[in-house]
Formats: sequence, C-alpha cells, structure tokens
Amino acid sequence: MNHRSSLWLLILLMVNGVWLGSAQLPFPGKCPDVKVVDTFDVEAYLGVWYEYSKYPFAFEIGKKCIYANYGLIDNSTVSVVNAAINRFTGLPSNVTGKAKLIAPGQLAVAFYPGQSLTKANYLVLGTDYESYAVVYSCTSLTPLANFKVVWILTRQREPSVETIEAAKKILDENKISQAFLIDTLQKNCPQLEGNGTELAGGDEIDLDDFVTTVVPNAIEKA
Repeated sequence: MNHRSSLWLLILLMVNGVWLGSAQLPFPGKCPDVKVVDTFDVEAYLGVWYEYSKYPFAFEIGKKCIYANYGLIDNSTVSVVNAAINRFTGLPSNVTGKAKLIAPGQLAVAFYPGQSLTKANYLVLGTDYESYAVVYSCTSLTPLANFKVVWILTRQREPSVETIEAAKKILDENKISQAFLIDTLQKNCPQLEGNGTELAGGDEIDLDDFVTTVVPNAIEKA
C-alpha cells in the first residue's frame, strides 16, 4: 500500500472511529507491545487524578479542568467518575462508570450499560501513585490499522517539571510517540467539592487545539 492510500485509509478510519464511538487516533499496523506495570496497588491508585495531557480524544473536545476520581467498590472493582468543564459554555459535565481489574495494571473500563468488563482497555504503563500515572489504550481494527490513546495523569493540577519528565520517560521506554500529546487546560478551574463540577471556570472562550492544530498535524504525519 502506497503512502497516499495509507493516508486515505487513516482519514477514513478516523472519521469512522468518531462515529462508531472509538474516538481515538488511528495508526498503521497492529497494536504494538507495551510494558504494563508488574505489580499494581489498587487502593494506592484511588482518588483524584488530573489530566495533564493526552492523545486527541473526540469525547474531550472543548473540555478543560478534566479529572478522574476512582473509588473502591470491592477488591477487583473500581468506581470511575470522569468530569470536566466545557470551555465554550462554562458548564460542568461528568460521566460515571466502573472498572474491573483484569491483571496487574490492566483494567476493563465501561461507561455504558451492557459494555463488556472482560477485556482490558486501560493499561497502566507506569505510576508512583503519588504524583503521576501513564495510561494507554490501543484497539487493533485490522492488521493494517489500530486506534490508540495515551494519557498522562497527575495528582496536582499543575505538576512539577520533574513529575512530567518521569511520566514521559515511561513513554520513551515504550517507544510511544509524544508528538500527538496535547496539554489539558487546568487553569481557572473550580475547587473540587462533591463531584467537583458545581462551579464553572472564568477564562475566555477558546477554540480547542484538537480542531485547530492536532488533527491536521496527525494527518500530515500519518
């Protein structure tokens, strides 16, 4: 397959992925091998994680102040609350779900009724539990293409340089490109009370980087 054909295939997969709910970046080939943490302390991982950066993710277009809150249901099941503020309207939103621990650092996360909790789609590549976590998900569609998403999560809204360097080292060790990472806006955010979405932020309306920069760059680099 030549470069032109591959480019059109990736564009088609991107469009279809958004409509089918996959909403992740398309890449050529099968999902690559990655190294997941050998041991995983579920209880130490619980609590609030702020999204520092991620691969473009359609469900998060126009969102800021994004965070996840994990709580323990039982020894192998975790409650999940993902929350954010709409950058255009200032309105809060959140979605709740469950995560099932399949293996150390491998969880099956579901947000919709009937969604399977048997296949891991949330892989923890590295975490120190106190400052950063690197999370990865990849779905092979065909031998020619896969959908991929990466998150860097931090315990602080504005983490230290050392924290981010430690997280990015995990990406380097797994040969995961950082070219597609976009930073999540974590300024002028509400204080977390209850589910943390009662108050809206006060910054000016701004167009999401996903639309203006990242998608064109991703297509160019494909």
